[in-house]
Amino acid sequence: MIDFNKLSRPKANSAPTDPIEIFARTPNLSNAPNDLWKGQAEALQRWHSARDKHDNAVLLNTGAGKSIVGVLIAQSLVNEQIGPIVFACSTIDLVEQTARECDRLGIPYTTRAHGNFSDDRFETGKAFCITTYQALFTANSTFSKEKSPAGVIFDDAHVAERMIRDAFTLSISKETYPTLFSDIIAMVRPEFEKLNKGPQLGAVLEQHGAQVTMCPPATAYRCRDQILEAIKRVNDWRKSDLFFPTLRLWENIGNCAILISSNAIEITPPFIPTGVYDFLGKGVRRVYLSATLEFETDFVRGFGRRITNQIAPDNDAGNGERLILLSSLFKDKPDKKEVAAEVLKKNKLLVSVPSYPKAQAWKHIGTPPAKANFSAELQNFRKASSGAFILVSRIDGIDLPQDTCRVMLIDGAPSGTSLMDQYLFQHLSLSNLFSTKMAGRITQLLGRINRGRSDYGAFLIQGGDLNVWLKTERNVALLPPLIRKQVILGQTVQEGMDKGDPEAIASLISQVISRDAGWLQFYRETVDGLEVSEDALAKVKEREAQLATSAVAECEFMTKMWQGDVEGARKALLDALDATAMADAKLAGWYSVWLGATYENAGDNETASAHYKKARSRLSAWLNVPFRNDADVKAVAEGAKTALQRVLLATNHHGPQALGDLVWKLKQQARILLDKSATSNAKEEAVRLYGELLGFDASRPDNEWGKGPDVIWMDPDSAGCVAFELKTEKNAPAEYSKSEVGQSLNHIQWLKDNEGEKAWEGVLIVGPPGVCKSEASPSDEIFLVETTALAARMTEFAAKIDDTRGRIVIERWTILKEIGELSEWQPSGWSRSLAKTPLKSLKK
Repeated sequence: MIDFNKLSRPKANSAPTDPIEIFARTPNLSNAPNDLWKGQAEALQRWHSARDKHDNAVLLNTGAGKSIVGVLIAQSLVNEQIGPIVFACSTIDLVEQTARECDRLGIPYTTRAHGNFSDDRFETGKAFCITTYQALFTANSTFSKEKSPAGVIFDDAHVAERMIRDAFTLSISKETYPTLFSDIIAMVRPEFEKLNKGPQLGAVLEQHGAQVTMCPPATAYRCRDQILEAIKRVNDWRKSDLFFPTLRLWENIGNCAILISSNAIEITPPFIPTGVYDFLGKGVRRVYLSATLEFETDFVRGFGRRITNQIAPDNDAGNGERLILLSSLFKDKPDKKEVAAEVLKKNKLLVSVPSYPKAQAWKHIGTPPAKANFSAELQNFRKASSGAFILVSRIDGIDLPQDTCRVMLIDGAPSGTSLMDQYLFQHLSLSNLFSTKMAGRITQLLGRINRGRSDYGAFLIQGGDLNVWLKTERNVALLPPLIRKQVILGQTVQEGMDKGDPEAIASLISQVISRDAGWLQFYRETVDGLEVSEDALAKVKEREAQLATSAVAECEFMTKMWQGDVEGARKALLDALDATAMADAKLAGWYSVWLGATYENAGDNETASAHYKKARSRLSAWLNVPFRNDADVKAVAEGAKTALQRVLLATNHHGPQALGDLVWKLKQQARILLDKSATSNAKEEAVRLYGELLGFDASRPDNEWGKGPDVIWMDPDSAGCVAFELKTEKNAPAEYSKSEVGQSLNHIQWLKDNEGEKAWEGVLIVGPPGVCKSEASPSDEIFLVETTALAARMTEFAAKIDDTRGRIVIERWTILKEIGELSEWQPSGWSRSLAKTPLKSLKK
């Protein structure tokens, strides 16, 4: 008989949950860190005090030891016994690297990197699991049911959006799946032909390059069953790389965009529906480890969540020294190959290129390693004392600290490899979206050879696209503070160079690498005093704050579409549409494309057409969407000759109420222009939107490109145009300075360079009455338009339209047709009527 009173009882769990105490209890292994750095300790303390929050972001510079912080947090959550804990890494290499950190600390772990768990400690609750984003976000993920995470540590969260989107992207290579590629092209071709866009599709398919087009947005909905059947006809498709993406998209392939190039088809949702993942919902502890998160827009696009608690310790670990040189600023315009050859005489060189075709230019010094040999060849380069390594389309997961490499040549902007990226950036010119991503990619690239506070290196920036990007102040403002300063410092150094030939460039780099005393003193005394303008920083912060809110709406829209709640999805985007347009009209145009698709799929072609029309106006007249609704067709049939006539006659077909809505919108923009509490951003968008409502091609170049006037209106049917530069934030009487005049002169040149086919008569500065300072030298093409004068003319036009609403049908039609043809209301007419006061006539 058993005496139960003598049996031992389980002891209470004495494992600590304080991560600093966990570190103190780790065994004294030979290669273990002796102590935590100040920034690591502060991060762990602050996380521990906020550990119950659903979302915590730990922000530590590259080289500041964030992996150790993440590992200790993961072990803390395991010790708390809240449930399965997952540590997600961006690559298998980083899974192995994180595992090595655990080994150094003597902390138990399980890995899952090749389809199997390394042991059963994760499944039995004794350890956390280190795995990849791909394994966590894939369809039929093993991390479900009893293994569903109660806590997740997301490493490199600043680059997660790309990896999360990959889980929702079905890529069909023409080379690998020629029959499937042909089948889908045959399905979608009629959609192009209905819009008279068949030749465009043919041109894309015949070209071998970067040409990408997007199918009309309702295509996937209409062809969804055919696409799935075509995939199922592929031999052993369940064992191919088609399987998991198809499984993820299966029920929602009709809510996706279809993008086509000459050698690939990509099927992916326009926004990421991350709300479908339980581990991104309530009741789960999430910790985001990030090297930098200056602006959270891309983070929100990936995770669908705002960061409620940012933990950013005050530390300078990872703040390495950099000399950043722009090839376009060298006086002698040296050949990049000759520069590389000179650098290689004394230094190892890492060359980064965005694509394999770009890598061909560097075959004389090296070829990119095959995927299977990448890690081995990179390790060989680390150990070598000389030579070059070619890095293709890779911005993260590569560490070459200290003497392993100190010189990097970046040949071209690090671009996204997906067809969606190419279409949005190259064809629709969503430059703000592009710039935010580009800032993150550049920051990542600069971290490949510059890994810590004591590290230093030199960077040569080649490629016209990247040089222009880094010379645009609004773009530089998106970078982390130290890198902003280093970009400006490099330009200062280049201005002081007498020569810009390959030998002079290599000599300058050698001075930096050899720790020249003059360079060290110059860097220390100069870098902290440099910064972009307050205006550029303020505009970027205002824009990104709104776009982060918009990104939440994107995720909500797509998640609700995934769940079948179409009305809820529309509401999410519609509620964000106007505010988004103020920050980025092109992004708002992209929203309109997909709002239009929801109505077209439901058979409401009239509402769909209204959204598509707005999308064409904000994005491109060449957008692949239905071009005209019935009212537009009737307007053209009735003899509409101008864009304004088409708008007025099409609106008239919907009756006096529709005209009343148009009048209200026109008057509202004038009210915003006069509203002293409205931001400059809101006023710029009011002027742009007014032009759009009149049927003009209206845009905000300075907001979209960081160059050019605040607002331009262009007549799509003639050379007529008008350019506005808003200075409405000034107080009356205002003084218009030399720098503001110089800015307008730059705008005039920008207009000639970029919109040279239009008849630009100058720039209208919109602001309060005042004087032009004596040292300024305005040209005859710069005019002052008082804010009240522009608002009055906007209101005058609205009143003319309003007056027609009480007329009988035939009278209303006749008057509107006449107004729409009057030259005074075309863009050139607006310019002539407002350009009454040359700025030079106001010089004091």
